Amino acid sequence: MNKFEKQLEKWNNGILRGAQAKLAKTLKVSTATTALWVTGKRHPSKGYIAQMADLFHLDTYNVLKLFNNPSSVSYPFPATNASARTFHEDIANYKAPAKETPFVFGNITEIPLLLTVPEANSNYSEENILEWWSIPRRHVQGAKYILYSQALGLPDATSEYDLCFIKPCKQFKESQWIVLTDKKGHFCAAQTFILKKKIQYKICTPKYQKSTNKWFPVGILVRRFRPF
Repeated sequence: MNKFEKQLEKWNNGILRGAQAKLAKTLKVSTATTALWVTGKRHPSKGYIAQMADLFHLDTYNVLKLFNNPSSVSYPFPATNASARTFHEDIANYKAPAKETPFVFGNITEIPLLLTVPEANSNYSEENILEWWSIPRRHVQGAKYILYSQALGLPDATSEYDLCFIKPCKQFKESQWIVLTDKKGHFCAAQTFILKKKIQYKICTPKYQKSTNKWFPVGILVRRFRPF
């Protein structure tokens, strides 16, 4: 039994059975989400950390200790040279970020890693947030959220550390990578080109290349980080 399970058992009147489902219902998340937290495959976002602090009658620091090293939260980040980089988040400076605007302190900005493309540009729900990342602003380049390249369906994405930084936008230039969505909630990656002096796009997500759906642009892939 790990630290988080022990806390769940204590919170659920000394009974572990059913504690995950109870927490999921209280936080309005799926039981699959709480299961991922328990196994350590995913970490809760700061919004959920704050809610659990209230439920468990702990401060946010001690809730974070249930999941992470108490001194820092480290996220592996692909390097652009031979030496690997890791971005660190200072827990002492924790503040709950707004849902729509990344919290900024100094030269660091907090940006969410999302499960899927938001329905309306950068407006995303807590349930869509997998993690909050603290990243130097110079690396963000105006992006409002991060997506897994595999989730976008990029054909050459083979790792969970292959990430796309997305900036909400509806006006594009030639040779840009962009994100498209349809009214059915699907989304895909595409590349822009000029045809008869107008911007067009070529869908690059294989499963949608023959789709007849009407697609709408939602953002630009301003930066992509890949494992080396």
